[in-house]
Amino acid sequence: MTTIRPVRPDDLGALHRIHQATSSNPNKTPDQWNLAFMKYVDYYPAFAQETSFVFCDDSGTPLGYILCEIDPDCFIDQFTKAYSNPMESIQAGSCKQFLKSQAFLETFKELYPAHLHIDILPTAQNMHIGSKLMKRLIDELKARQVKGIVLGVSKSRDNAICFYQKHGFKILAH
Repeated sequence: MTTIRPVRPDDLGALHRIHQATSSNPNKTPDQWNLAFMKYVDYYPAFAQETSFVFCDDSGTPLGYILCEIDPDCFIDQFTKAYSNPMESIQAGSCKQFLKSQAFLETFKELYPAHLHIDILPTAQNMHIGSKLMKRLIDELKARQVKGIVLGVSKSRDNAICFYQKHGFKILAH
């Protein structure tokens, strides 16, 4: 039986594999992968387990995830404390550069305090896993009375934009 459950720290390896499998640039160096994992994956099993979920197959193997933090100020603070030094040891300025790319979190935090990342293994796409994960997250955020969710997506990712719009998202800025 497939399940959706909260993410756990021991899911980190599976989350990394999913992130790698869905990357638009699969030819990263090991250092580039480590930076990408810190930027987009590692925070959530460590600091946002209650609002981050994995979709698992019958054997319990994660096929996809939706990772969410509901407090942008907490995210910036915890992220900086946990990942600034490791990121800087790989590439000078990388943490600052990443946080600058996440400025939309501050811009929209009053109406949309939560943010998310979602990835589904290519072999598991088109099976409504993303929709099931999105529904689980939205139900959790409603129960927590979170006002809204924001995310960043490349304007060239038409399928992703259609997916988000199908789930009630709207474009706030380009």
